Amino acid sequence: MITKAHLAASMLRECDIAKHLFTKIPVDAYDYRPAEGQRSTLELLRYLSVCGIGGIRAMEANDLKVMTEFTEQAAAMQAAEFPEAMDRQKARIREYFDGVDERALETMEAKLPGAGSMPLDVALMNGPLKWLTGYKMQLFLYAKASGASEIGTANAWAGIDWRG
Repeated sequence: MITKAHLAASMLRECDIAKHLFTKIPVDAYDYRPAEGQRSTLELLRYLSVCGIGGIRAMEANDLKVMTEFTEQAAAMQAAEFPEAMDRQKARIREYFDGVDERALETMEAKLPGAGSMPLDVALMNGPLKWLTGYKMQLFLYAKASGASEIGTANAWAGIDWRG
């Protein structure tokens, strides 16, 4: 059984790896976007800085508009502010999980965009945790495409520089 501690730890780990990947992005690559209509690196950083806690709060409230409030708050973030924004998100994720009852996670129903209703713990795993993971991987790919050719699997999944 996955506990709230497991779920919280997984989300926090994804935040740490995203912070590590941020250090690999060339400073001239914040405007990079793979194609027209896709997020720039800076826009991706902004979204990553709130998608965990914003998703948690939106699902807890059963109101996906709550996520919009978070993304609007992040819209002015500069790239250099990303590590601090991630630390704030981590603190808010910890605070949420410290304050929520394990039983409430199992019994509360939550809406996941396009997926109907499900228990809150499952929604948090299928939403915010996967969003942090997926967008972290996108950040890895943006960094690689922007010239960070030295990074690899260990950077993407463990948040470390492989010294082999």
